[in-house]
Amino acid sequence: LRLQLSLLLFFCVADQIAVDLTSLLFVAMASAQHLVLKSSAVVGASVAGLAYYQRLPRRYGDHQTSRSECISTSLYRKFLTPLIYRTDPEFAHWATIKSAKLLQSVRMLSEPDWTGRTPLDWLIRPAASEAVSSGPSLKQELFGGRLHFETPFGVAAGFDKNAELVPMLKVGAIRGLGFAEVGSISALPSNGNPKPRCFRIPSDEAVVNRMGLNNQGSEAIAKRLESFSCLKERPGGPPRSPLGVNITKTHSPSILGEAAIADFVTSFERLYKHSDFMVLNVSCPNTAEGKTFEERDTLTALLARIREARNAQPHSAPVLLKLSPPVLDEGGSGHRRLKELVEVALGSGTVDGFVVSNTAGDREVPLSPAGKEAVEGIGRGGLSGRPLRARSTAAIREVYRLTKGALPIIGVGGVDSPESAYEKIRAGASLIEVYTGLVFRGPCILDDMHVGLRRLLEQDGFTCIQDAVGADHRRDA
Repeated sequence: LRLQLSLLLFFCVADQIAVDLTSLLFVAMASAQHLVLKSSAVVGASVAGLAYYQRLPRRYGDHQTSRSECISTSLYRKFLTPLIYRTDPEFAHWATIKSAKLLQSVRMLSEPDWTGRTPLDWLIRPAASEAVSSGPSLKQELFGGRLHFETPFGVAAGFDKNAELVPMLKVGAIRGLGFAEVGSISALPSNGNPKPRCFRIPSDEAVVNRMGLNNQGSEAIAKRLESFSCLKERPGGPPRSPLGVNITKTHSPSILGEAAIADFVTSFERLYKHSDFMVLNVSCPNTAEGKTFEERDTLTALLARIREARNAQPHSAPVLLKLSPPVLDEGGSGHRRLKELVEVALGSGTVDGFVVSNTAGDREVPLSPAGKEAVEGIGRGGLSGRPLRARSTAAIREVYRLTKGALPIIGVGGVDSPESAYEKIRAGASLIEVYTGLVFRGPCILDDMHVGLRRLLEQDGFTCIQDAVGADHRRDA
């Protein structure tokens, strides 16, 4: 009897436990389902909201009342910059690219050309609006009207080496950005130089790099650009920002002479049809063999082969030459060398413009005592940033003088403010690229320069940017 009672009690308790566990399971499943639905709703609303926000009109600041630095730039400099300085420069760049790719995937939800039509088009894809701005116009038609630029500001080569952010760069997701240049890209993949190979100099807002042209190679990048081809501008479609593709020789001392030219041409043939303009980087200071194409004979041979390759293409995109910033001492070798290269370019029938300038492989730039100590410890590498400002502007002024303003110039080197950009425009640059300035002042520097440049143009009586290009030469005449 006791055994029967014990078994009965055991089964009653077990049954109650099973009932309780089942109830708890159902409650947990219901709670989990509710949490999943709630989380999905929040994520979905956030994604839709962000996509919708991206399509709202871009209202630039009033050029007459806005401060020289927007609140986003101030916050970046005060709070983010000290944290960024604690991280390895190359890791910070890698993290930036990965974060931007994540944002890009959300931004592209609002592009039917990218994802196709969806039932939510009415919500996440309202009609796109043009940018709203006050004051002088910054719009330009360059290269014989082949390319339209909403603003003169672009991102320089070196930021997006492998063309991973082309959708974001082309669709106008970054306020104030008018174009972008990806690369440098070589025919063969390259891991670049050994690490560490990138160094900040905060005291002078400069960077020294000896990356060694690390990239995935022109074949792989051409396939990636092909996958982005649906984003090309077409009649009746949304406007797209021009994309430049920067190519260079493969980072290998064994590729010399005719092989080096063939290496260059291989990249050109693979990538030319995917570019709105092509940049020939003949002046990188970080090649393994320590040589460039900045010599009369080698440059002449290269440009002849590039002309042949371009003539064989149905696509017609401008070709630009990227030059290094020589030390322009009065009557010195820098003047003679720059004049020689410009004469070769003009006589080649290949070059439609110039990018001036590359980083400086030497240290003949103004540096603070802390900066001088830092570069001595770093060693070799190309220097960019604020110390390069005057030297690159002098090179722009000389190239404009030598070409008599016949070809557009993209000015780059030490641009970190509206004043530094305007200085280059008055010297002869039609477009401006920034990279190191983004490191020290954040992405909203593009918006700051957009507003500030309109203010400076109006102060000098210009109604559009074209009137200011090369203004210093007309003043000195």
